[in-house]
Amino acid sequence: MRGRALLGALALAAAPTAFAADPADFLVRIGEAARNTNYQGVIIYQGDDMLETMRVTHRFKDGTEHERVQSLNGDPREILKENNKVICLLPKDRKLTMNLPTPKALFPALSAERLQQISQVYEFKDLGTARVAGRNCQGLAIAPRDQFRYGYEIWADQQSSVPLKVSLIGRKGAVLEQMMFTEIEFPASIPDTAFRPQLPPGETRQVVQMIENPPLPQPGVSPSTVSLKLDRMPPGYRVAFRELRPLPAGQGMVEHVVLSDGLSAISVFSAMKAAPPGNVQSQSVSQMGTVHAYRRMVGGFHVTVVGEAPQETVRMIGDGAKPAGKVEAAAALP
Repeated sequence: MRGRALLGALALAAAPTAFAADPADFLVRIGEAARNTNYQGVIIYQGDDMLETMRVTHRFKDGTEHERVQSLNGDPREILKENNKVICLLPKDRKLTMNLPTPKALFPALSAERLQQISQVYEFKDLGTARVAGRNCQGLAIAPRDQFRYGYEIWADQQSSVPLKVSLIGRKGAVLEQMMFTEIEFPASIPDTAFRPQLPPGETRQVVQMIENPPLPQPGVSPSTVSLKLDRMPPGYRVAFRELRPLPAGQGMVEHVVLSDGLSAISVFSAMKAAPPGNVQSQSVSQMGTVHAYRRMVGGFHVTVVGEAPQETVRMIGDGAKPAGKVEAAAALP
């Protein structure tokens, strides 16, 4: 969380009155600017009892996107990105974290199709203007129409459209996560040397990962080809992705379903496992920061629902899960 191309200077410097008339255009512009603009600066990220300071260097040149993120507090850590390839350099005993808070990581880019979907369950509110990192910004709130999702507040630079402050908003306006530039500049060019890692190779480990854009909702899959049926979903959520893959050591199959309302995504995993004796409907709820997980036995299926959404959202989806047929039948999935 995407076709994005750099818009012209007039579009990037759109006046607040133009934004108020077309918030969708504002959201498309900031997604494009976060990818297609050269910028470098210092970011403060706060969330889940954590405060991190990062230096971000971002370049778009000849159709290729490069980004380097360096931690400035705590253990040394670097993230290097080239398009959808991510290289994480961190101390050998440090837990892996691939998604560091940057303008792209905290708020997804939105296509026109995705905006049409989210407008059904979110409303847009003009927040006016403010200054962030010494620059004039335009603000927009994306507010949920119900209790099943979080909201956002976005402040974008009026000249470049790059988002300089993004907040994830919970109930009663509580800020759950926040990314904010404290200083930023927009150089015309950035040399290749700016994307070379500085951490000593002998003291770090390297992890490479390919990241994919969240899929758009697809037509439903026939119940005869899936192992799990989802009878209850919050308004606006649709099946965006579904796959079946084998478990390690030939222990069966696990089905992965991604649900999306166009802005947030929730994963549902189901696997055939022996139910706990005398407790077929055992349940558990857990939370890590803004992410909730709900686990439940449904007959012979172990179902896990996890996503950055309120607890009632993952619980509703999990409680509505029912077996739809033999798991072997799902092998026909595309």
